[in-house]
Amino acid sequence: MNSKLDSSAQVLYTISEVAELLKVNKNTVYQLIRCGYLRSIKFGCFGCRKVTRKAILDFLDTYDGRELTMEQVESTEGK
Repeated sequence: MNSKLDSSAQVLYTISEVAELLKVNKNTVYQLIRCGYLRSIKFGCFGCRKVTRKAILDFLDTYDGRELTMEQVESTEGK
């Protein structure tokens, strides 16, 4: 497992940090959140989102070995 996600790591991650961990861009992280693939917490009135270590690990566990393409993410936006 990624050493940045071990039990001694931080608990909350910014969208930029999640994007770096998942090796994707920030827009992809926002799409994953919007479509319900990745849980996040919204703080304050400005909508600052954070993602917990548990949410990242759950996402990775759920989609490990599966192909998750942008078409799948985009096709769930209307649901």
